[in-house]
Amino acid sequence: MKPASDRGIASDHAGFSLAETMIAATLGALVLGGALDMFVSHHQHYRGQQTKAEIQQELRGGVHVLARELRLAGAGALVGRPTMTVMAGEEVAFDANVNDVRGVLVTAAVAGQDWVQVGSRSGWTKCKRIVVCGLAGCEEHVLARDSSTGKLTLSDQLTRDFPLGSPVEIVNRVRYYLSRRDPGNAKLMREVDAGANPLVEYVDRFSFSYLTADGHPAGRADEIKLIRLHLETSRPDGHGGRIRRTHMQELGVRAL
Repeated sequence: MKPASDRGIASDHAGFSLAETMIAATLGALVLGGALDMFVSHHQHYRGQQTKAEIQQELRGGVHVLARELRLAGAGALVGRPTMTVMAGEEVAFDANVNDVRGVLVTAAVAGQDWVQVGSRSGWTKCKRIVVCGLAGCEEHVLARDSSTGKLTLSDQLTRDFPLGSPVEIVNRVRYYLSRRDPGNAKLMREVDAGANPLVEYVDRFSFSYLTADGHPAGRADEIKLIRLHLETSRPDGHGGRIRRTHMQELGVRAL
């Protein structure tokens, strides 16, 4: 007997025609393309939201550090010293004890002595400046070496006597300024004792305004009651545009 195919009877295992295969491939490509477009769109949206969150977090963190340290300007044993050493539109500099390293004399110190003994044992690092204050006034000295015992060795001698209980604290030179070294990425910099690091990147605008109690511009450091900060940042959004953020805040300085 002849096979079924020879008798004109269709086989159960007959394959797809070329036209059917091409149609199926085209439909599959369309479905896959649509899914890919949707994935890319969702990914771009996710990246945009992530970038916005990163900018906002960096902005908040940077302003928080700046505000906290500005409020420390001239506080503690530093009261009576100039609160601000630089007051510019894109730069401010001041003295502050940013890590709260302080103590009191546990033994009296006398003129000509090149060391003092304090009760606090941590944070006293070589080359850091300290201020020692007594009834007759304050003196500034530099630590000659690290200390973990509370005995602070000075790089020079005391010029006056200091009684038991006199306050001693670290003095940091703090500076915030806008760096334009990279033309495509201006940075708000934080500098403490000559060591600088970027605090906020991609800054479009950064400015300080120094105000009196009635909101007028202050001409001298002792007139300042508020410092107004204006900070604008932006980053590429991946679509040819930019994600922008603006922050304005009025900061009080504790020692004023």
